This record gives sequence, C-alpha cells and structure tokens, in this order.
Amino acid sequence: MTERVGFSLGRVGTIAANTFTEALRQKVYNILLIFALVVIASASFFSQFTFSEQLKFVKDFCLGAISIFGTLIAIVGTAQLLPAEMENRTIYTILAKPVRRFEFLLGKYGGSLLLIFLSLLVMAVMFGAALFFKENRLVAETMRDTNLTAEQAADAVARIRAEAWDPDVGKGMLLIFVKQALLAAVTLLISTFSTSMVFNVAVGFMVFFAGHLRAAAMEMLGGSRVVAWLLQVIPDLAAFNVADDIILGNAIPWGHVALVAMYGIAYTSVVVAAAYLLFADREI
Repeated sequence: MTERVGFSLGRVGTIAANTFTEALRQKVYNILLIFALVVIASASFFSQFTFSEQLKFVKDFCLGAISIFGTLIAIVGTAQLLPAEMENRTIYTILAKPVRRFEFLLGKYGGSLLLIFLSLLVMAVMFGAALFFKENRLVAETMRDTNLTAEQAADAVARIRAEAWDPDVGKGMLLIFVKQALLAAVTLLISTFSTSMVFNVAVGFMVFFAGHLRAAAMEMLGGSRVVAWLLQVIPDLAAFNVADDIILGNAIPWGHVALVAMYGIAYTSVVVAAAYLLFADREI
C-alpha cells in the first residue's frame, strides 16, 4: 500500500526559495530590473514644467514604468518556470520524492511572487529616490526665488512636499502587485499545458492586453450574451489602474482598494486551482 504524504508548507517554502534563487540568477531578469531602474531614475531630470507638473510627471512616469517592467518580470519570469524544470529534467527528481504536485506548483508560484515583490520593492525605492531628488531640487529653487515673500515661499514648499509624498501612491503600488500576481498565475496556468516559453509569454501578454481592453469590449459587444459571458472570463485588469486618479489628485478610498484587491486575489485563487487541476492530470 502506498503511503499518503500530507501537505507540507515547509516543502512549499523550500521549493519557493529555490525558485526565487534560480530566478535571481537569470540574466533576463537582471537586465529588465536594471533597465527599469535607469528609466525610473531618469524621470527626475525633466524640468521644463512648473513644480506641480514636474512632480505629477515623475509620479505618472514612474508608476507607468513600474507597471510595465513589473508586468514583463511577472510574465517572463513565470513563463519559464515549468518549461525549465521539464528541460532540465529536475521535475522528475522532485516529484519522485514525497512531494505533492500541488506543493510543487504552489512553491513555483510562491517563488514567482517573491520575485515580483522584490522587483517592485527595488523599483519603489528608486521611485522614492527620484521623488526625493525632485522635491529637494524644487524646494531649493523655491527658496532662491527672490520674487516670493517668506510666507509665499513657505506655502510653496509645503505644497511641494504634500504633492511629492502622496499616500495614495502606496495604494497604487499595492494594486500593481496584485495585478502582477494575477498575471503570473495566468502565465503559470498556461505553462501547465505548454512546454514553449515563447508561447507562454505570448499568451500571457495577450491576456494582459485583453484585460485592459475588457471594459471597452463589454460596451461594444456586451449585447450578445455569449460574448458577454466569454468576456467575463477575462480578468478586468483596467480596474487595478489608479495612476490617473493619483496624478489628478483624486482621493482613492481604502474601500475601493480593498474591493479591487479582493477581486484580484479571488481571481488568482481560481486560476491557481485550475492550474493544479491541469498539472495533476499531466503525464510527466
């Protein structure tokens, strides 16, 4: 009689840590991250606008760069996980041990999430540095402006600091992470039945673009019940984008952030479960 192996978070954690370590050694990841940091840092050197417009530009530019490069890392980093294990034949060694397929898949996804989180954290630090540099530069220019009285200069400095350190930026970063976690889950689902990394990446980006166009497609084609049902399967990725509200200074309630985050977590959970069902029946 075959002895049943219980679920172990320890095994999941070990697989996630190994996956994360291996991903950090990938040249494509390091190239993407370095290029992202250079792009984000460059935002602080634009100075042809007023102080308010300069800060808005820095936030808009950096949030856009973080979203784009984070998406690249999430999709490309996840797309190669299972194909690489199959190509190196390490998956046979791992699954021959007392490791459940669900633990293996969850560990792989956990490693991908760690990679996404670290990438966002590093880019967020560079974003903060760009804002700090721009804020100090604008404050110095304001203090040197001889056309301003002391009271006007103090008021301008206060507005610069308030504009630079908008707490809603943190909410935007949180939703970017949830969105990229969802995209990583979708890419993992695709890789459970495809051994081609190129195909996994291509489909992942197709879902990315379709998810951002879902709302527009619903308005145009939502009259058909079949089409409307099919569109419901596609995640509404546009809901995670709050950069425009941040730039315009619109308040983003925590209730809205929580609602969108819960939607992303629920969708991600369903996708990961579907990925396991496909992976469990796959002959390896």
